Parts: sequence; C-alpha cells; structure tokens
Amino acid sequence: MGFNRSRTLVRMLIGAAFITALPAAALGDDTASINLAGVQLKNATNQSRSSSPDSIDPFFGYEYHIQGLAKGNSGILAALFPNPTDLAVVLETLSPGSSAMLNGEACNASGAHPFEGTNITVSGSQVILGVTVNFSATVSVGIDASNHAYFSLTNVVLSPSILVGSLTITEGSATIIGVCTADFDDSGFVDTDDFDAFVAAFEAGDASADMDCTGFVDTDDFDAFVRRFEAGC
Repeated sequence: MGFNRSRTLVRMLIGAAFITALPAAALGDDTASINLAGVQLKNATNQSRSSSPDSIDPFFGYEYHIQGLAKGNSGILAALFPNPTDLAVVLETLSPGSSAMLNGEACNASGAHPFEGTNITVSGSQVILGVTVNFSATVSVGIDASNHAYFSLTNVVLSPSILVGSLTITEGSATIIGVCTADFDDSGFVDTDDFDAFVAAFEAGDASADMDCTGFVDTDDFDAFVRRFEAGC
C-alpha cells in the first residue's frame, strides 16, 4: 500500500474508530521481573535466571532495566565493595562506560516470542589497588517461547581470579516492559496525535519511525504503523 493511500485510510479510520482515545495499556501483562539476588560475578562462572511464573505478553517493542546492589565476597572486590554497592558503580569501576548496558530499548518486528532483547559483552582492564584487573562478561536479556523473561551472565573473566575475587548481587532485578509502539507520543493513549507524530518522524526519516527494525525508514514502516494504529494497544 502506498504512502498517500495509507495516510488517507488512517485518517478515515480515525474518524470512524478513534473518536475516543484508546488506552495504551489495554493488553494484559506488560511487565516481567526477574529476581537477581544471589547471582555471582565470578571468573568462569555462567548463571541464568527466569521470571517464571511471571510472564509477559508479546509486544513490538520493549524496555529493559537492570538494577541492584552487589557486595564483594573475597579478594580485591571485597576490599573495594565491603558493603552492598550499586551495580552501576561496580561496573564503572571494572569497565568505565559499561553501566550503559543496564538500561535499553529493543525492537521486535515480529511481535512474537521468543525474542532476544539484548546480548552485550562489556570488557575492561583497570589498575585497582596496584593490580591490573581484567574483566569481561556477556549479559543477555530476552523472552522465551513460554513468554517468560530471562537473564543470563556468561563468559565472565575476572583475572587474576585469586587476587580479584568475586561479587554477589545481594538484591536486584532485571525488568522487561512491553512498549505500545502505536502510542507514538508516549501519552498513554492511541489517538490522532500519535498518527501526526509518526508522520512527522517518518517524513524526517527519523530512526524512531523504523517500525520493522530494518535500520531504514521506508513505506514498509508506514504500513506497519498503520496496522498497529488500527489495532490499538
């Protein structure tokens, strides 16, 4: 369907079906939270957690947020973090800039599960208390085919491990939140303002108008937004 035809169709639908704004949270469960308490940051140790039985409905977009406190168990990390310390502070100490991976957004073009929201490897080498500490780890967050959110921590390097020691998350969570992409202006409702905001972004070629997650803004994105707008949230 061409751009002009789609735009005309949506305007007709607005008059017929969107006289009253639709709440953007009309779907069931839009959030899943994973308890991270007890997860260790330890050399050569892989760990994973699930939100089960907490599940989340399929969405075309998600936000994820990882937060918590961690305490050193032994070695240099016990000396640095004898008390529970914000995960962002811990990560910045080991690898400056790496705390940015604790929060993000993910595009899900299919609107179905399973879905991998992020798979990021962070690394760094810092001199801490006179010792060169080498650190790297891969963090993955997503949703499995059963609609349960998952968190995994793999490929962990903390060396020299005997001197560096390990950390344990004393409290924390990884939370995935479904995003209604038809609510383009984030007002909490799907209405004509969303259509106008999307058109403005589309015509400007803004990345926010990339509805099908291809990395490009084209007529396929416009058509995808029309379908989502018609469906509401």
